[in-house]
Amino acid sequence: MTEKIRVTVVTEYTPKLEYYPGDTVEEAMRFDVQENHFVEYPTAYLDDPSELVSVTYEVVPAE
Repeated sequence: MTEKIRVTVVTEYTPKLEYYPGDTVEEAMRFDVQENHFVEYPTAYLDDPSELVSVTYEVVPAE
């Protein structure tokens, strides 16, 4: 196997609760985990650069 590069992106966003079932940020988070998963909708989470908290790069050793 070959080495790889891992990119870890951390974002934080304030959910618009009027678009979510429930009334709390915790309920919005659970909905995002179940219905708006990052893997299926990555651009929805990465569309606003001001929400990026950190980006790190690291080498992943070969197995």
